[in-house]
Amino acid sequence: MTLSSSSTLTVDRLLTTPLPELLAEANAEIVDAPSEFDAFEGVALKPYVGPIQVFLPKARSAAHRDAMARLVVGQLFGTDLSPLPASLDVRTFGGFQ
Repeated sequence: MTLSSSSTLTVDRLLTTPLPELLAEANAEIVDAPSEFDAFEGVALKPYVGPIQVFLPKARSAAHRDAMARLVVGQLFGTDLSPLPASLDVRTFGGFQ
């Protein structure tokens, strides 16, 4: 199954699916952000062609990178993230969602 923007991705599935499987279904890949961007949490770029690129800082722990990748994928697919703590807020800037 490949996720599309109209697919339903529940919080439970978002948090329990192995990350490599979730990324494959979402047609996404994790990209290490350049070290000068280590202060930010993560960002996704959705090109017209090719996989979604989830840029994450290398200076974070594996657990942090896993959580941020899941949040970014969830946001991209319109998952209701309200059951998660407000401190894990994800925002979209510019472009189209």
